[in-house]
Amino acid sequence: MKVAASFPPIVSAYMQSDARYRWILGPFGSGKSVGSQIEIPRRAQMQRASILNGEKKTRIAVVRETMPQLRDTTMKTWFDWFPNGSLGEYHAMTKTYHIKKDGINCEVIFRALDDEADVSNLLSIELTGAYLNEFRDIKQVIVEALDGRLGRYPRMADGGPSWIGMFGDSNMPEKGSYWYNMLEGLDPSDGKTRKENGYEKFVQSSGMLRQIDGTYTENPHAENLANLPPGYYPNLIRNKTEDYIRTYVMCEYGRSKGGKPVHPMFNRALHVASRPLVPNRNNLLLISADFGLTPAIALKQQDAFGRVLTLDAIATFGMGLERAIETRLLPLLRQKYDGFDCFVTGDPSGGRGADGDEVSCVDIFQRYRRKGLGKVKLAWSNSPVHRQGATDHFLSMLVDRGMPAYQVDPGAVELIEALEGGFMWKKFKDGRPSTEVEKNDASHVGEANQYGDMYYERGGRRKAELKERGLQAVVETPPNPYATQR
Repeated sequence: MKVAASFPPIVSAYMQSDARYRWILGPFGSGKSVGSQIEIPRRAQMQRASILNGEKKTRIAVVRETMPQLRDTTMKTWFDWFPNGSLGEYHAMTKTYHIKKDGINCEVIFRALDDEADVSNLLSIELTGAYLNEFRDIKQVIVEALDGRLGRYPRMADGGPSWIGMFGDSNMPEKGSYWYNMLEGLDPSDGKTRKENGYEKFVQSSGMLRQIDGTYTENPHAENLANLPPGYYPNLIRNKTEDYIRTYVMCEYGRSKGGKPVHPMFNRALHVASRPLVPNRNNLLLISADFGLTPAIALKQQDAFGRVLTLDAIATFGMGLERAIETRLLPLLRQKYDGFDCFVTGDPSGGRGADGDEVSCVDIFQRYRRKGLGKVKLAWSNSPVHRQGATDHFLSMLVDRGMPAYQVDPGAVELIEALEGGFMWKKFKDGRPSTEVEKNDASHVGEANQYGDMYYERGGRRKAELKERGLQAVVETPPNPYATQR
C-alpha cells in the first residue's frame, strides 16, 4: 500500500512525532486535517506484524463532537482522499472503513460523541489509537475515556501494538479551557499548577501578519498557500471580529467569553519580546505590588529609549505578603537581580495598618531593608481609570526607530495571559459590560503591573536622582487614623 502526499514543515513534524499525545493547531485551510487523516493508514502500515498470522493489525477511532460535523466535514475529507473501494471498504452499518490490503488489517471507526452519555460508546471498544478532529470541541470526559481504551488492540497474545497514540487537529481553543490547560502543561483542575502530561503541541504559522497600526498583511510563510485560492486569508478576515481573526487566522488562543479585556490594545506579537529581556544593573529596578491574600508583583525597568520593560511577574494565591516576599520575591532577587537598586511601589491601600496589629504592607517591605527593599513610595491613586490609563499610555506609544514603548518578557506568563484578556471587566447577566474589574486569578497581577506603569507615566525617579538626594528610604502613605502616639 502506498499513499503519496507532501506536507508543509509543521504538519510534517507533527506526523513524524512518536509522542503518545500530539496535537496540531493552525488557521483555516492550513492542511492540518488532511495530514491527520493520512496519518491513519501511514501508522497502520508502520505497525508491527502479528505473531499469529503476520497481519499488521490496528483499530483507530476517528472522533468528532456531533454527527453532522462528523458526516459533513471529517468523513467528507476522508472519502475525498480514500473513496470507498480504493484503499478499503466502508461498512455503513458500523460506520467502519476497513483497510485490508498488502498485509494491513486496519479498522477505521468513525464516532460522534455529542455529550457525556456517549462515553458508553467507548467502553466496549479496544483501540490502537484515536484521532480527534477539531479536538478543542471534545469534552474532557471523552478524552479521558478514550485514553483508557488505547493500546488494547491488537491483544498481547497477538504481539500487542508497536505504536499507541492519540492525536488531533484544531483551531485554537479558548483561554482557561480544558484544552488550553492541557496544551500549556497546566493542571486542568486548577489551571495554574504546572503538570507534565506528555502533550506535544505543534502550532502552524498564522495566515496573516498583524502590523503595528492594527492592519493585516498576508503571511508569505503560512502553510498550504499553494492549495488555497489567491487572497484566501485577506478575504477571510474581511468584516470579521477581532476574536474570530485571533482564533481562525492568527493562531492565537481565543479570549475568555467573560467581559471585555481591560487592555484591548495589548498585542502579543508587538508587546511581548521575541527573546528574554536583559535587566540593566545601572537602572532602577521597580518592584510594583498588589496586596491582599493574593499578592502579585511585577518587576520593571525603563530603558534609555523610554520603553517600559516588564522583566518578571509573580502571582501568588492563598498567602500573605510576607510569605510571598520570603518564598518568591527574595529568591528571584538573589538569583537574577543581585546588587540592583530596588524601589517599591504599589496599591496605596498597603499603607494602612491591619486591624489586628496595625502593621502595614509598607512596614513589611521595610523589614527587608537590608535586602534592598527599604525604599517605598506607594502609588498616588488606586482609581481604575488612572491605572488603566497609565498602561494604555505606553501600549499605544512608539519610541525611536518605531519600537513599541511597552515590552514584556516572554517568561512573564501570568502577566501575558492577564493582558491578553484574563484581566477583564465584569459582565452583567444581560451582556452589558460593567465598569468594575472581574476579580479573578489574572486581576491581581494585572493591577500590580498597572501600579508600576503609573510610576513611569508620572516620570518616576531614577536611580541617579535618588542617590543625588541621598534618600535611603522614601515612605509616603495615607494617614492611619488608628495609629496614635504612645
